[in-house]
Order: sequence, then structure tokens, then C-alpha cells
Amino acid sequence: MTNVKKILVPTDFSENAIPAYTHAEEIARKFGAKIDFIHVIPTLKYFSESISRLGVPFDMDENLYPTAQKEALHKMKGIMDDYIEEEYKGEAICQIDRKPSEAISEIAKEGKYDLIVMASRGQHDTHLLRGSTAEKVIRHSEVPVFTVDARLSSEGLKRILVPTDGSMISFSVLPTALMLADTYDAEITLYHVRELYGSFLEDEVRNPQKTDDANIYESLLDRLMDYLVQEALEEIQIARGEVDFEDRFIITEGASSHSIAFKTVIQRGVSAHVGIQEYAVDNADVVVMATHGHSGLAHFFLGSTTENVAQHLDLPVVTVKPDKEKLKNK
Repeated sequence: MTNVKKILVPTDFSENAIPAYTHAEEIARKFGAKIDFIHVIPTLKYFSESISRLGVPFDMDENLYPTAQKEALHKMKGIMDDYIEEEYKGEAICQIDRKPSEAISEIAKEGKYDLIVMASRGQHDTHLLRGSTAEKVIRHSEVPVFTVDARLSSEGLKRILVPTDGSMISFSVLPTALMLADTYDAEITLYHVRELYGSFLEDEVRNPQKTDDANIYESLLDRLMDYLVQEALEEIQIARGEVDFEDRFIITEGASSHSIAFKTVIQRGVSAHVGIQEYAVDNADVVVMATHGHSGLAHFFLGSTTENVAQHLDLPVVTVKPDKEKLKNK
């Protein structure tokens, strides 16, 4: 299971950013993690060039950016004092960069952060789509990204939806989903869409005594068990329930263990992202998705299913980019 020790919280100081502070603190409290804040000041290239051409004695690097950085650091430290308990406080980081989303992603990678927690929308993102900065961080980040909004409270996060196409890559979100389930005492739903052109799971060995959904369910659990073995996640086991489609993860930590309930839902749909969005609206508080899936399913990779869901679903989303080596071998 994911062991969260470093959390990065991007902020633009707007009210929209506040939920990210509270959720980061909640996760930090569960795992004893440190929380660093980051604010990125976008470079004003064209404004700087215009000032230079006018001959105005004003230097952006010497006059504007240092003052802006100082103010941003002061604001971040104030926010950390207000929202983060002392034992979880980390650093306040202020960067100047032409592309804030790429700067956040790069700092998260280089700083070896375990999780980015950020607002779904920034100060100027008022439409229903996920904000442009959050959307771009999702696209670029190699660190899992948890995007939240004001409607998500710790008491309200009880249903975690994990879409899967049955591939090892799609299961790579499991440690992150279990981390959230542990933090918020939530239940996990594995959700599989049987698209119109079929699921590659339907081509596997079938039991003629069982329904199509029951066969796919068995294939999903077999593959999930294979994933746990392949990734050497001995601390996570699956306990089959007395009723099909309702099982439990058993998490062993030292001499103690606890369980997390999960169910499997299989539905036929026109496309994966439509099925995920429609099911999630009434049955999930947060969606946890891999940014890539099985290579044979053209719709299940970043730029299509995950990006469509992240952009259009009006719910918190956690995205996890699988390891590059695993993507090569998927």
C-alpha cells in the first residue's frame, strides 16, 4: 500500500484552494507525512519585452519577481499556520516559470513527493470543467494527483470508484485507492465497462455454467491477484466473500491486519468514459484512475478515457501515471 511521506500542495491563494489544504492535512495525519506548499508565478515575457522596448527603467527580475516571491512565501506560511498542524508542516516553495503546471509536475518528481493534492479549479476557473492548471498537472505529473473541491469533506468520502479494463496497468492505482480508503474509512468499487466492441476479458477461458458478467468478474479477480503477486504486494491479500462481486482486501501491517470492503460492478456501455461518468455521478465520491490501460483498448489511455473523465466529471479525481517501464511492456 502507498506509504505517503511527502505531500505537495499547489496554491493560488484563492478560496477554491482551501479544500486541498484540509485534505492534505487529513492524509498527513494518517501517515505522519510532511506537507510542502508551492506557488508558481508565471513569467510575464511579453510584458517584460514591452517595458524594455519603451525604455522604462524597470527590471522584472530585479523589481517585480523578488517582491512577488517574498509576498507569496509570506502568504503560504500564513496559510500553513492556519490549516496545517505543526508536526506536518514542511516547506513553502515559490517558483517563477512560464508554465506553472509543468513546474509543479517537475518539482513533484524531483522532490520525490508521494502525492499532489490540489484544487480542481483555481481562482479564475468558474466553469464546470476541471480547471486548466489542474488538467495540465494531471497530464504531465508522474506523481499521483488528487484534485478536490469544496463539496468533498472527510465525512463525505466513503465511496471510491476504481475503473479497470482488467490490465495490470489499470490495477496500478490500487495502492493509492487503498491509501484513500484507509484514510477516510471508505469502500472501493472496481468498475468495468463492457464496451460495444467487447472486452478482451471475454476472450479468456469461460465457464459455460456462469453468466458473462460472472466470468468477467472471475477474470478480473484472477488478474488482480496476479497483479499483487507481480508487484510483490504481500501485505495485500484478497478474501473472497460469500456472495459474488462482494469481497475484501486484507491489509497486514506488522502483527496487525484490517480489511477494506470492495465490490465489483460490470456494466455494458457505449464507451468506457461515458460508462464511468454515468455510474460515478450516483455511486462515487471520488474516482481513482490510471492514466493508461490495456493497449488493445483504444479508449483507455490518457488523452481519451482518463482525460475525458478528469475534464468532465464533476467529482474529485485521483490520477496515477504508471511506471514508464511498465508502460513499455503493457
